[in-house]
Amino acid sequence: MKLYGYTGRRKKMRFHYRVGWILTNILAKVLRGLEKHGRENIPQTGGALIACNHLDVYDPPLVACASPRELFFLAKKELFSNPVFGWLIRKYNAIPISRYSFDRKGINQARDILKAGKALVAFPEGTRSKERELKEFKLGVAKLALEANVPIVPAYLDYSRNWLEAFFLRKKIKISFGSPIDRDELTLIPRDKEGYRKITQEIMQKINLMKENIQFKG
Repeated sequence: MKLYGYTGRRKKMRFHYRVGWILTNILAKVLRGLEKHGRENIPQTGGALIACNHLDVYDPPLVACASPRELFFLAKKELFSNPVFGWLIRKYNAIPISRYSFDRKGINQARDILKAGKALVAFPEGTRSKERELKEFKLGVAKLALEANVPIVPAYLDYSRNWLEAFFLRKKIKISFGSPIDRDELTLIPRDKEGYRKITQEIMQKINLMKENIQFKG
C-alpha cells in the first residue's frame, strides 16, 4: 500500500506507548464517545508533521489515541519543570520547546525526529484557544517542515471542556486528519518568511474547512 509517497509497513508502537494508547482510547470512548476521521491521511511510514488546533491540556493524548502510529509532540518547556511529570511526558515522546524565544535546540531536536522518519505533532497557535476560535498561526511549523523535508498533515480536534456536562449530553470528541500538504508541493515554496507565511495560511485554511465540516455534521 502506498500513501503520499511512503511505502512499507509502519513501525510498531513501543510497548509502554501501546498500553497508554489503548487506555486513552478506552477512557475517551467511555467518558465521551470518540469519532476519528481521516486516519488514512497520516503516512504509514516516514517523517510527517501533524499540525493541529489547540484547545486544552488533553489535546496531545487525544491526538495520539486517534493516530494509527506512534507520535512525538512539541510541548512548552514549563511542563517539564515538575520532575515527575516531566519524566512522564518525555516517556511519551514530548519534546520541550520555548514559546517566548527562538529555541534552536528544540527546533533541531524536532527536525532530527522528523528526519529519522517519525511523526511529530505541533500546535501552530502556540497556546490554547479558550475562545474556541483559531488563533493566528505562528510560522515555525512551516519552517520546520521545510527544513526536515516532510509533508504536513492538518488536524482538527473538537470537544467541550466541560467534561461533566458533555458526559451526560454525550457530546463526542471528534478528531479529523485532512489531506497532507505533500513534499512535492513544499519543494516549490521559497524558504523565506513569505514562503513560510504561504504554507501557514494553507494549513489554517485546511483546518478551518475541517472545523466547518465537523460542526455541520453535528
